[in-house]
Amino acid sequence: MTKILLATTMLAGLLTAGIAQAADMPLKAPPRAAPYYNDWNGFYVFGFGGYSWGKINTEDFDLSVVNLHNPKPKGGVFGFGAGYNWQYGAWVGGLEVDYGFSDQKENQTVNDSGGSGSCIAMGSGLSCGSHLSLNSKIDALGSARARVGYLFTPNLLTYGTAGLAWGRAKVNISYPQEDCDSDFCTFSSKTNLFGWVAGGGMEYKLFDHVRVRGEYLHYDFGSTSFAFQPFITINNKVTDDVARGALIWSFN
Repeated sequence: MTKILLATTMLAGLLTAGIAQAADMPLKAPPRAAPYYNDWNGFYVFGFGGYSWGKINTEDFDLSVVNLHNPKPKGGVFGFGAGYNWQYGAWVGGLEVDYGFSDQKENQTVNDSGGSGSCIAMGSGLSCGSHLSLNSKIDALGSARARVGYLFTPNLLTYGTAGLAWGRAKVNISYPQEDCDSDFCTFSSKTNLFGWVAGGGMEYKLFDHVRVRGEYLHYDFGSTSFAFQPFITINNKVTDDVARGALIWSFN
């Protein structure tokens, strides 16, 4: 009996010492959780508004000979669009289509009572007068683009974007009827524009389903022909720059 009691006492002591030693050992830290990012997957729609400034640079006619400069239409732009995002951790890629209405315009007028600087060759005739007007306008812009961005915080996305672009421009050259000594006093040309667009921006998620955006886009439509019927076609290089903000509704 004495031996059994002694063995039991020794076993209890060993167990107590082991438990105390285990309690004194430092606990292993739990695995670090992966960064959490809000879900940016899914379909969205948006409306936008901003300011745009363009250039219509003539390639085969020097406007300075009639005291004019290459048109630089400026004005507001607004429109709507839609897109879809795919999220891979902190990376977000997607496709987007938009269409905008533009109020970019510029009006130039030459006032020269002597007529020395306001003559312009129009086909077989030479029109001269005291008032020569050149009115330019870009009234539509659209694009289909890819986007790639990175989430620096769960709610803040920065991105680059590029794709195809299209638009519409109009140029009008005219003389008042009383100053016109040609059979043709007004020449107008409206043309569709096609090219590429690239830019970037930042997007912020305010709360579920609602985001805001600020972005810059550069449009390049290359060399575009303006046909002034019935005599003249003038080639122009057309570019446009847009700074705009957007309000986005996400369906995810």
